[in-house]
Amino acid sequence: MAQSISLQEAAALAKSGNAEAQYALSSVLHQRGQFDESLHWLRLAAAQKLIPAQMTLATLLMDGRQCARDRQQAIELLQPLAGTQIQANLLLSEIHGFAALAADGRETGLRFLLAAARMGDAGALRQLGLLSVCHQRWDLLRPLLDASARRGDAAAAYALACCYAGGIGGAPEPAFAAAISHSNATRTQYLSQRLDQSLRQQNSASAVVEPPSLGVDWLLLEQALPHLAADMPLPAVETLHGAPLIRKLPGVIHPLVLDALINLAAPLVKRSQIVDARTGEVRADPMRNSSHITLGPRQHDHVLEAIERCTSRVTGVPVLNGEFLQVLRYKPGQEFRPHVDYFNESGAGSYRSLADGGQRAQTVLTYLNDDYSGGSTCFPELQLDVKARRGDMLHFHNLGADGLGHRDSLHAGMPVTAGEKWLLSQWIRSERYPARVTW
Repeated sequence: MAQSISLQEAAALAKSGNAEAQYALSSVLHQRGQFDESLHWLRLAAAQKLIPAQMTLATLLMDGRQCARDRQQAIELLQPLAGTQIQANLLLSEIHGFAALAADGRETGLRFLLAAARMGDAGALRQLGLLSVCHQRWDLLRPLLDASARRGDAAAAYALACCYAGGIGGAPEPAFAAAISHSNATRTQYLSQRLDQSLRQQNSASAVVEPPSLGVDWLLLEQALPHLAADMPLPAVETLHGAPLIRKLPGVIHPLVLDALINLAAPLVKRSQIVDARTGEVRADPMRNSSHITLGPRQHDHVLEAIERCTSRVTGVPVLNGEFLQVLRYKPGQEFRPHVDYFNESGAGSYRSLADGGQRAQTVLTYLNDDYSGGSTCFPELQLDVKARRGDMLHFHNLGADGLGHRDSLHAGMPVTAGEKWLLSQWIRSERYPARVTW
């Protein structure tokens, strides 16, 4: 919100009809937790067409926490600003493109994302680039990442270096990759050392040539939007067990997207926790000593949306039945001892967990890397040990046909013995997960 000034100064000016003062007063009241009064002054400032107030009000109407969610009013506030304001386009892309916001058109959402990209937004350019990877539109990839990287997006710079190093979206250009890998932006990425090591193995780290600037073909990108808005292709499924159902889908997600998820999560991970069956409380426990980050609304973007839609097709249930995605990291010696994902209905605290979207009926794990030892996913009751490859999805049911927890779904993340194991995990509820629609 607006920069804080004293309550008395803001109130006097606001009552005189000054829109900026009304916005400043709204900010002061918001910081004090007086949300109803804050919203009153915010609406007055927005009614006078003060752009920051309009943008803030639209965000609150999307969010639905300090006021009732009103998607249509948010659209009406943002639509007139879309011609000049990047943020308005980004918010409209979320309203139209995210399932949690009652999306009415994935392609419409991407058109607003495209508008933000054309205005020079680095994040929008990167998202479109990674979506082109998901849909194998290699002709779009490098120009989008290049445009994003030149506008300071470190994640795009790392991804572009990987494209040049690995021949993704064009011929290998290791000298270009080396130049980008030496940049300060790329070095902020968690996997940058791995990239440097790969370039050294190619004997190309010493050859450094600045890559050319690549122009985005905006017409081609616009024509590709229906393709980018479509569902990601799914590979043939391998059934590992029948009851409970356990399936593996090979190579669902491209390594470039997997790396982006690791780089996003690495600075954010914290000690993992479990749900206590007795109390329903979330707490740390020696049985799970990994680290993780839950990717909530603040991290959610169109790439994660595409992955969640993919997971929804794998599980056969709506996107909003899924809990928030989690990225897990296991260092050497770390594990998740044998456990079940469903809630223990006989536990004293189970009612709290079950009231929040029902049972954890299914689980989907996506393996973000495979350059580690140990760390397999083991189902001890079934004598099944899964060592997946990078990009594979492992999907399994946690409940039996009777809707009760299936004991044979007991599984473990075995100890990692060397390297780091990274996973993307999502628990799927039997009902809509309320937190997904109460941002």
